[in-house]
Amino acid sequence: MFASQSHNDVGGDLVGRDKVDNSKTTVIQLVTNGAAGQELAALYEKLKADGVGDPSHGQISEKLEHYMSTTTDGDVRGLEAKLRDSGREEQLRAATDLKERAFKSIMKYQTSRTAQRVYTIVLSELHAAFTLTVTPVIQQGADRVAVDQCISAILQATKNMLGENVLEFDVMDLLALLYYLGGNCHIRWDKC
Repeated sequence: MFASQSHNDVGGDLVGRDKVDNSKTTVIQLVTNGAAGQELAALYEKLKADGVGDPSHGQISEKLEHYMSTTTDGDVRGLEAKLRDSGREEQLRAATDLKERAFKSIMKYQTSRTAQRVYTIVLSELHAAFTLTVTPVIQQGADRVAVDQCISAILQATKNMLGENVLEFDVMDLLALLYYLGGNCHIRWDKC
């Protein structure tokens, strides 16, 4: 037997199970920075020529060093504490492994100033996008699903920005770099 609900007026929402409040969900659409895309294209050309581009002579660029160093003027908790404090304990093992993977990947290219610049652009893009889109959602008290949707959006937008992507970053590499930023005190997954 089927009961029609088409003319029922209950003075509000009529739901069969869970009602999802999307009023706090922030939909983000990131615009690819044309200048970054052009710079990446030029860097890729240098890397394609010999796999190194401009040599670094073992020196890490100042801007990349900023992301590799733990900041001391903010939230100095490590990655593990940040994940625990934000209710992401199930991510600890994978996040730690991915953070290590990011570090090794960066160090693999320590002799290439060109590749260092690519990493700096990617880390900068992730850091800025997280700060400007994910952090406000966290501060608003959005649920984890909404926060993770924002994180997924910035990962996809960053991947799209990469263009030809000579260093072959995939979304998991970008997530690894995000955990790397978290481990070095640049981002967090809980309220300030």
